[in-house]
Amino acid sequence: MSQLADTWFAFDQTHRPARLWRMRNASADGTVHIAHSLDEAREIAQDASLVTHAASDGLALTLPAATADLRLAPKDGVLRLAAMAQTKPHAWLSAACVRIKGFLELNKDWDGVLCLPGFDTTYWVLISANEVVSVLGFVTSPVVEALSPVALDTEIDRDALVAPLQDVMSKPEALALRLAESRSQWQNTALNDARAHSQIWGAALGAELAAARAYWLGQNIALIAPSALTAPYKAALASQYVPFTEADEAQMTLKGFASAYAAYTQST
Repeated sequence: MSQLADTWFAFDQTHRPARLWRMRNASADGTVHIAHSLDEAREIAQDASLVTHAASDGLALTLPAATADLRLAPKDGVLRLAAMAQTKPHAWLSAACVRIKGFLELNKDWDGVLCLPGFDTTYWVLISANEVVSVLGFVTSPVVEALSPVALDTEIDRDALVAPLQDVMSKPEALALRLAESRSQWQNTALNDARAHSQIWGAALGAELAAARAYWLGQNIALIAPSALTAPYKAALASQYVPFTEADEAQMTLKGFASAYAAYTQST
């Protein structure tokens, strides 16, 4: 049985900016490096173990699956956590698996739905008996980023967000219409950047909440969002009077990597 190395590194390339933590035993030592790619992360880690999430062609557990079965495996000189895959609707969870694993390590026997906003994909994840039962994925953030005149993390005007959200939730077919209206008003200076940004977020989230209704209505909800995406999701959930618990996304990520690395060293 191997001992947990004193120093190792955990790399999350899906965050903005990408994060490379230097770890001491089972926790971060407070050092976060800038590493834009896996090659840069390798250079910084040098001979220390480097842990990251699954590659697109890596090992995946088919849902439903227990997070305890998410293991690290060596690939191309790094340790990668297994992914989770679902056939219909098709979904491939990679970095999200790290956060799910971390959350369930810290919240044993928790049942409910995790909302995991991401810069590429947002996942709604149904958890029961420490298993990931099913997921829904949405490309909401990329849609907003493509259409908004300002950056994703621009401050949200809650009132501007809620009106189009309610409209699209009641009439999902109006999504493209509401997006076009906001863009047109912004281009003709009837809306400033912040309100146009908020309206676009609202319309996109209205479609997401309408499609994910079965996942959040009457469920125990936990929101695990990077800081840049927290405000719009909190405003959207609050507009539907959905009670939710907010979990620290970085802490969940670190715990997921740490627990996976500890299990790996104990098994080798």
